[in-house]
Amino acid sequence: MTRPILLFFALLAGCSPEVRDIALVDVNLRDMNAVATIRSQLEPQDGIAFANYVVRHHSAAERFCGQPLIGVGGREPVTVGEAVDLSIQRDKAERLAVLEAQKPKHPQQLAKEEWDNLIAARDIIMDSQSRLRMEHGDNAMRRSEWKSLEAKMVQIDQQLIVMKPTVFGTERY
Repeated sequence: MTRPILLFFALLAGCSPEVRDIALVDVNLRDMNAVATIRSQLEPQDGIAFANYVVRHHSAAERFCGQPLIGVGGREPVTVGEAVDLSIQRDKAERLAVLEAQKPKHPQQLAKEEWDNLIAARDIIMDSQSRLRMEHGDNAMRRSEWKSLEAKMVQIDQQLIVMKPTVFGTERY
């Protein structure tokens, strides 16, 4: 018998304590029956984490999340147990990031984000002015596009002046 078939029968026999030690290379992670068999041998939470690894975190998965799980030593998991542990860590970090993003932001933080957006808009305007100068030389300032860009620049600069005490004031979050 081949090694994967022996592995499958060993799992069916109920070798529960050793399931976490199974090498991932010995498991066809595209075979959902094999995955389900391993999952059933794990603790419920570990089984969910293993299934999540197969579906989202394994680089060959159809719905791969885009970031391979990397453990200690900078390597991908080698065993089912490592895959489970790293999946649990990643899923916890993702849940915490979602919760953090949902938290209400301090007004000063919101003001800082608005400030950054205005600075980015100002940079885009300056890039547009530079392109106009490259295309039209000294005549660029006489063009209607230039006047429109200048008006937007003045408006942004006025907003930045008003916001500066809020963003760079003494109050911190």
